Amino acid sequence: MVSPNPEDIYSLIGFALTYTQSVEKNISFITTFVLQDEEDLTIEKLNSIESKERKKVLGYFIGKLKSRVDLAPVLESLLADFLKNRNDFIHNQDKIEGWDLDTEEGIAKAKVFTVTLWRQAARINEILVALMLRWQEQTGIYPPGARNDEPLIKEIDEKFGPYINVLFKEKT
Repeated sequence: MVSPNPEDIYSLIGFALTYTQSVEKNISFITTFVLQDEEDLTIEKLNSIESKERKKVLGYFIGKLKSRVDLAPVLESLLADFLKNRNDFIHNQDKIEGWDLDTEEGIAKAKVFTVTLWRQAARINEILVALMLRWQEQTGIYPPGARNDEPLIKEIDEKFGPYINVLFKEKT
């Protein structure tokens, strides 16, 4: 993914939009494969899930995630803040305090909001990558061409891997 031009608000907006979509895809992957319900996955079940969930929204997947595991309060708070900010960013920019792309002050506020959203998305993606890595280790399932030895993947695993069982606890 190409880095945005921090001087151009529209570049930041496009980058944040694309990056938040990657979070949605990763949460969908997590709820479908990693933290699935008790049934074994089959091709038919995967096709059915994909068909039913294709148009679901981020709130649905976060709710599904929370129904399957107990989240650490810090992660639950991060997800709630991200969901609110993402929804305001996508649907209600007029409700974001100070957001005005016609003034320098408003653009400055929009930049701060957009970078905050991107940072929330990046943190969530790092946590989800660490969870996926632990799942891969447990199941022995690796996607074709998976390169878990890349420096960024190793850094994420070292940063969040040890805390996965704290962030995601089995429902009691």
